[in-house]
Amino acid sequence: MYYRLTDQYCLRGWQHLTCALVSREKRSMVQVLNQQEFSLLMLCDGVTDLTEVLKEKDNITILQTFIEHKCIEKTDVPCPLKDYQNYHLYENRYFSYVIWSITGKCNFRCRHCYMDAPDAKFGELSFAEIKRIIDGLADCGITEIHLTGGEPLVREDFWDIVDYLKQKGMNVGKIYTNGWLLTDKVLDKLEERNFRPDISISFDGIGQHDWMRGITGAEEKAIQALKLSCSRGNLVDVEMCLHKGNLSTLRSTINLLASLGVSAMKISKVVDTDCWKRHADGNEISNQEYFDAVIDYIPHFFEDGMPMNVLFGSVIYLYKNSKSYNIVVEKACRDEKCLNQYLCHSARFSAYLTPEGRFLPCMALTSTEQQQAFPLVKDYGVKKCLSDSYYMNFIGNRVKDLFDRNQECAKCEYRYKCWGGCRAQAMLANQGDLYACDTETCYIFKNGYPDKFRKAAKDAIDKYCSTEQEKTT
Repeated sequence: MYYRLTDQYCLRGWQHLTCALVSREKRSMVQVLNQQEFSLLMLCDGVTDLTEVLKEKDNITILQTFIEHKCIEKTDVPCPLKDYQNYHLYENRYFSYVIWSITGKCNFRCRHCYMDAPDAKFGELSFAEIKRIIDGLADCGITEIHLTGGEPLVREDFWDIVDYLKQKGMNVGKIYTNGWLLTDKVLDKLEERNFRPDISISFDGIGQHDWMRGITGAEEKAIQALKLSCSRGNLVDVEMCLHKGNLSTLRSTINLLASLGVSAMKISKVVDTDCWKRHADGNEISNQEYFDAVIDYIPHFFEDGMPMNVLFGSVIYLYKNSKSYNIVVEKACRDEKCLNQYLCHSARFSAYLTPEGRFLPCMALTSTEQQQAFPLVKDYGVKKCLSDSYYMNFIGNRVKDLFDRNQECAKCEYRYKCWGGCRAQAMLANQGDLYACDTETCYIFKNGYPDKFRKAAKDAIDKYCSTEQEKTT
């Protein structure tokens, strides 16, 4: 009696995560295995007779669960695994995906761009250099890439890049685009390669998008691209940057996008980049204006029937068709147990690559001089960048490291609720100091905004939803 992994699954391991089942189709799906599960799946190679193994009831139960989830299949005759399915242990740490700016070029002139893309400040690597990085990522067990820019679709060799990713067994999990070049033909060519990526399109308010993006017709094109992507079955989300000019459009914009089929929105105050400082034209908003706008919108969300998932930065998450909400600025672990948590969980498990091939914790740091401290792939190679580099030291920092170096945070009454806030925001506001206070998060707690958000949500639920007990997280 033989069992084998189904073709989409393979066994992998990394530093500190040695036993894992990986799906090559379900994006970022990595299931951590216990030793018994791992040992059994190692035997599911299609050529090992498991008759004796299955005399143990526990083994039968475990294998049956994996069969039900279509991770393994039974075969009456030997049927070896494909080469890529066999176990491989990587020397580097695990990352679920890499967000990659494959170009610093763009066809828009956005007023807040992290990398001054219209002037191609960071340029783009040659296709030969792109291939070497993809080879390195594959050698580190990276299975999913999210493509961004600049505008990724402006690259003349975009399809060569996509084809090489496919050749190396990687999935294109998401494409960030302004939508101008997104057409049926583009989505057709992705589907021909068995890719159906999520699509993320920026949209900065009804009647305001053209101004923010610096191109006449940007709003119309974005709406067309959103309609197209939704109609084709791609999971679509939108990112919106709030400023004085579009605050009044927030509710109508969310309702419009929900009517198009957009599944989620991430809404943030415009990051104070050098580009925004030059081009804001007086449209900057303060922390108070931003957080008050969040409070003003919360009742509208429930009054309008909870139209889509809405995340206000690192503040509050409102869930579609649900009376659940999450005050995300308040961390789940709120005692000393948090001290060994990563300062930024997202940065630890998803890497970002700049157009010049530099690993950064997040895109926001491309607008800072401090990015020069982070490693370039051409100098170190991908494996060293992801195993032994300043980058890994940076993203490996824990909450206790911040408290050791920042006495203001260490003594703050809110320290176990905020964990020091966002490190990118702290660095942007404090000349690149990783351990500085995140003044935006400080403002939230010191002015009682978590309770204000909670009250706004509860009051709105009581007013606009049924009396059934709401669930909060």
